Amino acid sequence: MEHLYDYGILNTQTDPRFGARRYGRLGNLAKNGCGMIALYNVERAARADTRFDRYYAARKPIKTNLFGLLGTRPSTVRKTLEAKGFSVESMRPKQAMADQPFDAVIVLYWYWFGAHYVAGIGNRNGTYTFYNQFVTPSAMRLSAFLGYLQKRKRHTVRVWGIRYPKTENTQQR
Repeated sequence: MEHLYDYGILNTQTDPRFGARRYGRLGNLAKNGCGMIALYNVERAARADTRFDRYYAARKPIKTNLFGLLGTRPSTVRKTLEAKGFSVESMRPKQAMADQPFDAVIVLYWYWFGAHYVAGIGNRNGTYTFYNQFVTPSAMRLSAFLGYLQKRKRHTVRVWGIRYPKTENTQQR
């Protein structure tokens, strides 16, 4: 019988329970798994029955760069979510500053060490709680978060606005 732990929405990719797991042929979740963690967090927010261990085991559709050493391919974000019934809008940073309402967002940005993905889960009041951002999760408008990144010399590459699938299993947020 399969036992699946409920880790909930994740705020770190370096969790000792799963951080050392392989991601791609040469990477691991702790160093290169932020994209997969962001995708998992969005699905977990939409579907309470999503469990990380099962999500990790079914990760094949999530494509990586350089055998996992450069993390998740940006092109796989939309494909992965749409294959699971999510509606995804890809935006350039200036478009995202308009603060359109979404159920969730994923932000990809560059910083001195490389690239990083974070997921923002919508709070139904125009703010998002951003996870796996190296700090305690905080709620803010998307434009404020992008401004926060810019002030810290991080270059936003892409933002995906996400609407959850319309099913009876989708959590009401």
